[in-house]
Amino acid sequence: MIDDKADKLNNERLTDLPESSSEYGGLEAELQKNLGQAVKNEMHKMSDEEMVEIYENSNTLKGMVAKRKKELMDEKEEERKKSLFLVVKLGVVMGVLGFIIIFASIAWFTMNRDVGTSGMSITTSGMPFEIEVRGQYIENESDFGVVNNYISGTYGSDAVYENGEQPDENYQYFRATALKDKIIWRKETQDEAHGHYTDGLEPNSCGELKFWVVAKQAGFHDPTFVFDIKGYHAVTHTETQNGVSVEILDDVYEINDSLGDYVTEDPTLTSSMVLQKKEALAYIQGHILFFRNKDENGYYSGFLGTDRSFKLSDVYTEENGTYFTLGEKKAVTVYWKWANTFEQMIYDSSYSSYSPILRDASSADRTALYSYMQPSNNSMFFGLTDSEITSDLSTVQTNGEGFSVAVTQLSNAYNDADQEIGDKVDYILIEMTTDN
Repeated sequence: MIDDKADKLNNERLTDLPESSSEYGGLEAELQKNLGQAVKNEMHKMSDEEMVEIYENSNTLKGMVAKRKKELMDEKEEERKKSLFLVVKLGVVMGVLGFIIIFASIAWFTMNRDVGTSGMSITTSGMPFEIEVRGQYIENESDFGVVNNYISGTYGSDAVYENGEQPDENYQYFRATALKDKIIWRKETQDEAHGHYTDGLEPNSCGELKFWVVAKQAGFHDPTFVFDIKGYHAVTHTETQNGVSVEILDDVYEINDSLGDYVTEDPTLTSSMVLQKKEALAYIQGHILFFRNKDENGYYSGFLGTDRSFKLSDVYTEENGTYFTLGEKKAVTVYWKWANTFEQMIYDSSYSSYSPILRDASSADRTALYSYMQPSNNSMFFGLTDSEITSDLSTVQTNGEGFSVAVTQLSNAYNDADQEIGDKVDYILIEMTTDN
C-alpha cells in the first residue's frame, strides 16, 4: 500500500517545464503586455485540463498557461512535501502515533589522535589545540545509551561517545581532549534554525553546527575539519503508555557491510534489504550539503564539496588569522542543508518560488555543486543510469536543448531517492573529525 501511494504521488507530478530556465521571465512579460487582469482571473478559475487544451490550441495564451502551470507545479510540490508524511513508513521513537516521519538525527563529532607505537604499548601525541562545544542540548539524548551500547559491543568501550571534559562546572562548555577524544556535540539553542526537528529530519531541513578551537599552545594552528554521515537501522517495539501507543528504541545497527550479520536479531535484514539500505545511506550522504557560510536571506556559500572538508584558514582568511595566543578560542560555524528538490539546487535568486539555496547563477559554488552531483562523486538520483545522469546534468548546466525533460527526469529521480531514504534509514550520525 505504501509503495502504491508513492507511485501514485510520483505519477501525479507535473512534468512539462519550460524549455529553458530563462523562458518564464520572457513569457510573463509577454503576458503582462498583451493580456488584461480580467483574463488572468478567468484563467485561474480553469481546470488543469482546460488550460492544457488552451495551451495546445492558442499561441496567444502560451505565456499565461506557462505561468499558471508553474504555479500548479509549485502547488504540487507543496502537496508532495506534505504527502511525504503519508507515504513513508518508519519506526522512530520520537514519532507521534499516526504521524509518519523520515528519521531522527544524532549529531556528534570525534577528534583524531596522533598514534605511535613503542613495543607493545600505544602512545598518544598531544594536540596543540582542543575542540570545544557549548550548550545543554543534545539531539536524541534519550536514545544515546542505545547507540553507545551498540558501539561498545562492536568496537569496544574505548569507542563510545562521552560528554567531554568540562573545564568549569558553572558553564556548559565541553572539550574534546587527548583523554576524551570522542565527544557528543552540544548546542546552545534547540530549534529548527539550528537543526532540531521534533518529529525528525525531512527534505528541506537545515541547521548549523558550531564549535570553538582552543589553543593549548601559542602559535599558528590550521587544522582540517572533515564531515561524514553514517546511517543506522533501528529495532523497536511498541508499548502503551498512559493509554497511548509509543515506539521504544531497542537497538541500532550501523548500515555497513556487516549489517546482515544481525539477521538473527532482525529477520528483515536480508541481503537484498541490506543492499537497499546501503544505497539509501549513499543518497542521504549526497543529499545533505555542507557550507561554511549562510547569509541573512538564507543563501549558502563556501560549499565543502565532495570532500566535505575545510581548513581553519578558510574561515579566518586575514593575515595571521590562524595565529593563537595561549588559551585563545576561535569560533567556527558550519551549515548543513538537505535540499528539498533538485530545482532548489539549480536555480538562482531570481526564481524565488523554488527557494534556491545558492544566490548567483554563476559562481564557484554553483560549478562545484554540479560536479558534486555527478554519479562518479555522489549518489543523488534513484532509478537512472550514470550516463543518463551525466547527460541530463550537462543539459541543465548549459541550458541546452531538452532542458525541461532533463530537469523533470532528474527532479523525479531526486525525489525518489528521498523516498528510499525515508523507507530505509532510521537514524543518521553527523560526525566531524579534526587533525593537526
